[in-house]
Amino acid sequence: MVITKHFAVHGKSHRKKIIKYILNPEKTKNLALVSDYGMRNFLDFPSYEEMAQMYQENFISNDTLYDFRHDRQEENQRKIHAHHIIQSFSPEDHLTPEQVNQIGYETMKELTGGKFRFIVATHVDKGHLHNHIIVNSVDSNSDKKLKWDYKVEQNLRMISDRFSKIAGAKIIENRYSHQQYEVYRNTNHKYEIKQRLYFLMEYSRDFDDFKKKAPLLHVEMDFSHKHTTFFMTDSTMKQVVRGNKLNRKQPYTEEFFKQYFAKREMEILMEFLLPKVENVDDLLQKAKLFGLTITPKQKHVSFQFAGVEVKETELDQKNLYDVKFFQDYFENRKDWQSPEGEDLVQVYQEEKFSKEKELPTAEKFSKEKELPTAEKFWESYQEFKSNRDAVHEFEVELNLNQIEKVVNDGIYIKVKFGICQEGLIFVPNMQLDMEEDKVKVFIRETSSYYVYHKDAAEKNRYMKGRNLIRQFSSENQSIPFRRKMTVDMIKEKITEVDALIKLDVENKSYVAIKDELVYELAQSELRINALQERVTTLNQVAEYLLASVENKQKMKLNLSKLNITDKIGIDVVEKELNELGIQIELESDRYENIVFKVNKFINRLSKKISKEEGICFQK
Repeated sequence: MVITKHFAVHGKSHRKKIIKYILNPEKTKNLALVSDYGMRNFLDFPSYEEMAQMYQENFISNDTLYDFRHDRQEENQRKIHAHHIIQSFSPEDHLTPEQVNQIGYETMKELTGGKFRFIVATHVDKGHLHNHIIVNSVDSNSDKKLKWDYKVEQNLRMISDRFSKIAGAKIIENRYSHQQYEVYRNTNHKYEIKQRLYFLMEYSRDFDDFKKKAPLLHVEMDFSHKHTTFFMTDSTMKQVVRGNKLNRKQPYTEEFFKQYFAKREMEILMEFLLPKVENVDDLLQKAKLFGLTITPKQKHVSFQFAGVEVKETELDQKNLYDVKFFQDYFENRKDWQSPEGEDLVQVYQEEKFSKEKELPTAEKFSKEKELPTAEKFWESYQEFKSNRDAVHEFEVELNLNQIEKVVNDGIYIKVKFGICQEGLIFVPNMQLDMEEDKVKVFIRETSSYYVYHKDAAEKNRYMKGRNLIRQFSSENQSIPFRRKMTVDMIKEKITEVDALIKLDVENKSYVAIKDELVYELAQSELRINALQERVTTLNQVAEYLLASVENKQKMKLNLSKLNITDKIGIDVVEKELNELGIQIELESDRYENIVFKVNKFINRLSKKISKEEGICFQK
C-alpha cells in the first residue's frame, strides 16, 4: 500500500538542507535512484556535492524571477520556497526501487502538468521503500506559485494510487456507502445532540430561555469548565461530548450561543428600524431605545447588544451594514414619511405579537414567556427532525461512463456547464451506493457542488444540486426518484383533498383553496417547461456558433426554423443561458413552496375532519 505526506518548505536555507538530505548517496544507491524534471544539468556525471549545488541553483533561478513580482502575492505564499512530499510503499507490494522511483516521477509529472521543476529521490535505507520529492513552488515558465490546498492533496493521492495500482501495489480501501451513513447518522450521539441544539437555538428567545428549555429535550449542558460539555440523559451515552467535537470550525461554547442570540436580535431590530428612521443619526439615536449601540467608523460599522459586539461582516448575510450601505440606502430611498407620534418600542412589540399569532406551534415556543410542557416540546422536536431529515433529496442512477475516477473517499463525475465546457465534481461515499453494474447518487437540491475544470482552474465554479439532478437524469435517460415529493405524489395529494372536501361539502372555501393551489401548481410547471425549452433552443444556437464551417451549413436550416438569426454572438447566448438558469432556480423554489402549501392544507383539513367526524386519516 502507498501513503503520501506533504510538508511546506519555508526558507531557502531549509530547502538547501532538504536537498542535501534526500540526495544522500548511502540512501539512493550512490545517486542511481535520483531523477528530476525541468532541471538544467551543468555536468554529465556530477558528484554528490555538485548535484546538490546544481539543484539548488535551479531553484534559486526561479526564486529570483518570482521576487520581482512578489508584491501581488500573499505574505504566506512568499514564505513557501518548495514543497516536500514523501511517498511510502509497503514491503508487501514487492516493488523494485526503480519502479518506486518511476511511480514518483509519473505522479509528480501528472500532478504539476509539467509546469514545475521537481526532484525524485528513492531511499532504500529503511525497511520500506519511499520517495522524497522536492517540488519548486514557482512555475518554471512564469512567476506563478503552486498553491497547495485540499484539491491538490486529493489529486496527489488519487494519481499516486492509480500509478501504484498499475505497478502492482495494494491500495488502501476505505469505502462506505450512503446506506451505512444513514445507519451511522441515526445511531450517532453527536449528530443527535447537534439536532437538538439546533432546535433549541431556533425556538428560544434568548440564551437564558435556551438553557431553561434544554432539559425538555433531555440535554444537559455544562459551561463551568474550560470546555463546554453536552450529555443526553435519554440515550446510551457513557461520557459527555465537548463542544469543539460537535463543531470544529465554531466550537459550541457559552460565548457562541450568546453571540448567536444577540446577532439574531440585532438583525430583527435593523430590519424594523431602517424603514422608520430619517437618516444615520436618527438610526443611531433610536437604536439605543432598544439597547442596540451602532458605532460607524471610517468604512466599517460595529454593533453591540446585550454585551456582545460584532462587525458588520458578521451580522447579516443579506445586507452588509457598512458605512457605504447606509449612505446608499438613505440617498436612494424615496417617498419616506416620518412616523408621527409613534412609540417605536410599542410598535415593535405589537408587530412581533401579530407575527407570532401566525407562527406554527414550534416557533411559538420561542416567543412564549412560559415554558411549554415537555410532551408538546418533544412532539414539536420530532416533527422538526422528520422534516429536516427529508429535505429535498433525490436518488439518481448513473451510468458507468459518467464516472471519471474512483478514489478512496468517493468518485469524480463528469459534468457539463456553460457552453461546451466540461468539468469534474467530487461526490463523497456517504452520498453513494455502489454496486457491480450501477451507482446510485443521493443529491440534495439545495446543496452546492464544486466543479473542477479540466483545463483551466480559473473556470472552476459551483453548481446547484437541482442542476446536477437534471443533467444526470438526462444523460442516463432515467427519471430520478425523489425522496420527498414527486408529480405522482402531488396528484395523490389532490385526490386526497377531493375526498376530504366531499366529507365537508358545506364549507365551499375548501374547494376554492384547492382550485387555487392546483392552478398555481400547473402554472408553475408550465413556466418551468417553457424556460427549459428556451435553454434547449439556446444550446442548439451555441452548438451552431461553435461548429465548423461544414457543419454550419448543415445546421443553418435548423437554425432558421428556430426563427433565430445567425448574427447572434456567443457572448449573448452565454449571458442569456446564465439568466435562464437563475430564473429556473427561482421558479423551482416557487414550485416547492406551492407543494409545501398543499401539504399544509391537507394536514389542516385532515385534522378538522377527523376531529369533527371522528375519522382517522393517515398523514
